[in-house]
Order: sequence, then structure tokens, then C-alpha cells
Amino acid sequence: MAKKTALPAKSIYELQADICSALANPLRLQILDLLSDGEKTSTDLINVLKIPKANLSQHLAVLRDAGIISSRKESLFQYMSLAIPKIKDACSIVRSVLIEKIAQDEKKNSDIIRELKSQR
Repeated sequence: MAKKTALPAKSIYELQADICSALANPLRLQILDLLSDGEKTSTDLINVLKIPKANLSQHLAVLRDAGIISSRKESLFQYMSLAIPKIKDACSIVRSVLIEKIAQDEKKNSDIIRELKSQR
């Protein structure tokens, strides 16, 4: 009988990449933003996002598989919520980085425009 060997544990970078991969979609980020205000049903999300149910289900599965959201069933409804509330903080940090990057790009573009105008 063949001896089973344990697979090596994922590195912290692989685990981090798994979460980042799940977040690497604008619609999933919007879903997280909506869930940051509290749990929602699929119907709630469909009404806001204006996407087909099948499309929503795929995005929710990615977020659920990454452990970012959780769900509970009550009667006929499936309620989604953030499994890790700190994900809201992480998204906020990324937005602040984005704001800083846009400001830097605007300054650089402004400098280029000024230089181009001076060459006329």
C-alpha cells in the first residue's frame, strides 16, 4: 500500500494571493461594499447590481470559497454577510492608496502639460 504524503501547507503569500484574487473584480468589490452595511439577500443584491442571478451566484461562490463572505438560510431566503468584517478596512485602505496614486498621476500629468505648453 502506497504511503500518503501530506501536501505542503500554503505559504502566507499564496493565502494572501487567494484573497486578493477573489477581490480582483469590480463587481465583487461592489458586493462587499453592499454587504459592509449589513447582511443582504440575493434578491437585495440583484436589485441593486442589476445582474442575472446566475452571474451573482458565481461571484458569491468566489467570495464564499475565499472565506470572505458567509451565508445563512432562513425560510426561503439566503442571507449573505461579511465573514471577515476587517475586509471593509482592507478595501478602505486600498481606496486610500488609489486616491494617493491618482493625486500623484495628476501632478505628473500637470507637470508634463506645463512642459509641453512651454515648448510652444
